[in-house]
Amino acid sequence: MADVLTAAVEVRASDAGPMLHGVILTEGRAATGGRRELFAPLSTVWPSDGIAILAEHRGAALARAVPNREPSGEIRIAVRATDTIRRAVDIDGRRFMSVEFHALEERTTAGGVREVLRAMVSAAALVPNPEYDTTRAEVRRSGRTRVWL
Repeated sequence: MADVLTAAVEVRASDAGPMLHGVILTEGRAATGGRRELFAPLSTVWPSDGIAILAEHRGAALARAVPNREPSGEIRIAVRATDTIRRAVDIDGRRFMSVEFHALEERTTAGGVREVLRAMVSAAALVPNPEYDTTRAEVRRSGRTRVWL
């Protein structure tokens, strides 16, 4: 079974219709939701055709997105928001993301922290509760902005 990790999600309007923008994880930041783990900087890889975007863990793929690594360590995605994605965010309150991954290399520190040194991310699911407290979500429609903290 794949491990999971949570992070931010937002939906924005664009010329192509609403877009889901999300931070699927931030390398180098420790989890705060109970897990004692972190992803080392530059530890995350994904398939060349991107990752599946899911409305819930182990659900059907709704879209595929090729992640982008930011200098800050954030791993971001952007993909057209389907009706199911918009419903999951707007109605179901799934305003965060949780990655499904396989640890390829890891270690446990003397303090008991799981440090993921290399991980293959295959999917990111929309979730209501993040494992990491550095997340936020935002939905933009017709110039109106709603922010959840």
